[in-house]
Amino acid sequence: MRRLMFVALAACGSSAAPATKTAPAAQPQAPAHDDSAAREQAHHDQLAAAHRRLEEEQQTALAATCPKDDKDKHDRCLPSCYPTEPADARAGKKLAGAVEIAHLVCDADGAYVLADELDAARLGARQVRGRLPTPHRKGAWQADVEAALVEAQLPKPAHGDVIVVTGVWRSLEHPLTKERLRCVTAAYTHRALRKPLDGCGGDGSLACEATGNPTARAINVVHYRLAEARRLQAAGKSDDCQQAALEAVAVARGLPRWRQYVKLNIGKWVDHPGYRTRFDGILDEDALFAKVASLGSEAEGVYAACGGPGGAPTTAPQEQSFHTCW
Repeated sequence: MRRLMFVALAACGSSAAPATKTAPAAQPQAPAHDDSAAREQAHHDQLAAAHRRLEEEQQTALAATCPKDDKDKHDRCLPSCYPTEPADARAGKKLAGAVEIAHLVCDADGAYVLADELDAARLGARQVRGRLPTPHRKGAWQADVEAALVEAQLPKPAHGDVIVVTGVWRSLEHPLTKERLRCVTAAYTHRALRKPLDGCGGDGSLACEATGNPTARAINVVHYRLAEARRLQAAGKSDDCQQAALEAVAVARGLPRWRQYVKLNIGKWVDHPGYRTRFDGILDEDALFAKVASLGSEAEGVYAACGGPGGAPTTAPQEQSFHTCW
């Protein structure tokens, strides 16, 4: 009996260990979703939308005009107020035949500028009877000035026209730019004037800001703001310096874009033989645009020197402000 019980116990003690569970086979991982193409497309769409907004802003600024009723509301105060060039006081005066028109001629860094607005009360226009004035003899300083003035005229003086120095040099400070000028009076005698004097103080052949020409206004604004920025820089007024310099930069950038728009998009560009500018003399179109580019580059340097951020960022409305109301 005991033997049987032992065997039974042994049998219970030697029972086999439960079988180990086999791990289920690993399921293949689904590849991670690649959304790089979608992100790239979204980025492209954002850039395209931003580009369209910039194009629309540029087109709106390029197409902006000044309503006729607001033509005289042109003062701009960034930071000081730039006054629009006034029309010549003799505008509309009807003179025919031989006519002598007096001008104040100033030597500004080698460029002869007609600065009649600085001496408007004393400059007249009259008919000439009898013999026309005679230029000075070669060798006199007046003769050198007269030759330079003839060379600077655009269009070139008609046959028989003469320019004669009638005063002596005097030193002036331009009330707008504070630049020092050396000035002298001179008379331009037209042998056969056929039109009333225009707002530029001439026979209507030149364009100028006073008669509403935007191109002439643009170079005048750029020059004025650059001169202002330099004064502010010297005075240590960095914020105002940046503001003045940035407007010079903006208009210098906007002018060639506007010319391209007017020429190619709407076909309303008007060619002029010359532009009588307020501070840079009489320039043809190529010389004017080259001068504006040069002034704009100088303004960028002043802007940076006054602490402005790199690249001198400007907006389309700032760039096109010279031909809109402000």
